[in-house]
Amino acid sequence: MLVHYLLVVVLLNGCGEQHVLEKLGLAVAVGYDLSKDGQLLGTTVFYQIDPEARELVTVISGTAHTSKGLTLSQNRESSKKIVGGQIRVVVYHDELARKGILSLVENLTRDASIGSNVYLTVAKGRAYDILTHRYPENSNIGIYLYQAIRQNVEGENMISSKLHEFMKDYYAVGKDPVMPYIERVKNELHINQIGLFRDEKLVAEITTREGFFLKVLRERYNKGELEINISLDKKRLFTVIEHISSKKQIKVLDLEKPRFSVKVKMTAQIQEMAEKIDLSKPEQLKKVQKAIELAVKKETEHLLEKLRKHDVDPVGFGEIYNIASQKSGKKKLSKDECREIMKRAKYEVDVEIKVLRTGVIG
Repeated sequence: MLVHYLLVVVLLNGCGEQHVLEKLGLAVAVGYDLSKDGQLLGTTVFYQIDPEARELVTVISGTAHTSKGLTLSQNRESSKKIVGGQIRVVVYHDELARKGILSLVENLTRDASIGSNVYLTVAKGRAYDILTHRYPENSNIGIYLYQAIRQNVEGENMISSKLHEFMKDYYAVGKDPVMPYIERVKNELHINQIGLFRDEKLVAEITTREGFFLKVLRERYNKGELEINISLDKKRLFTVIEHISSKKQIKVLDLEKPRFSVKVKMTAQIQEMAEKIDLSKPEQLKKVQKAIELAVKKETEHLLEKLRKHDVDPVGFGEIYNIASQKSGKKKLSKDECREIMKRAKYEVDVEIKVLRTGVIG
């Protein structure tokens, strides 16, 4: 009986497709642009396991009408079969992203070999120019880009936009996706903006500083630091707060005239102040906390106004409104109905800061 079982296993393995690593090109990064004739320009950075190869990291590009067509075209031109199981990051030219990228993103989800933890990002300029550029300090641009995004996300400096997170936000009624916005400056890649999407289309961008306040409103914040300009004793001065942790509470105050209560509670240590202040004195500590609260409140309100101006909802106010609306007995809203209502939304922001470290800070 055991002999028969082993024989079956051997025969089944023999029938399966054999993927010899030396014959494969392992894609680690993919970029999409619009070509001059309106087709897709696809660029793939792949790693080849071949001791005799002069370059272990190779870049190949081609044009086609679809992403699957690009894969077929690139495989025809490559001596290796390019497989997507190791893709870590996907880059979309901002010009393409403004027209809509849902079909491209959905195709990634349909490929069973591609994991959902792939980072999606939008690029200022062509993805082709970013992925084909020679970076003296980094021979594998795919891995470098992946690590740059991951360390910013893990360091709480950037909102994560993995494949499954983008799709979850896209399909949610009352929430829009975001992506890191990258730019090549000479031999360096900068991530200093966040792309705001309205459904599948890139419509605006915010700075990573504004992204801090967006992140606080979207999710729990557990570390990081922020330099903030406060008003203290009729003087403007800068202070740096670190080891920030925060939690938010968003409630619908009025369904008819959409109005939200946005409460942010934050604890932080003061690392530095532009002037020496003795925070061991309760009255001084109270004044500094109040000044930071006002500054954070002002920047949060400025961000919310900017999001409303661009008609995007990466926080998910619409989703919260929709749930509250259904609890009151009303029907579930469609995406368009929810977006139309959110155009009239007003926000009451309340910020509470607790400074943990006290003493003389200068």
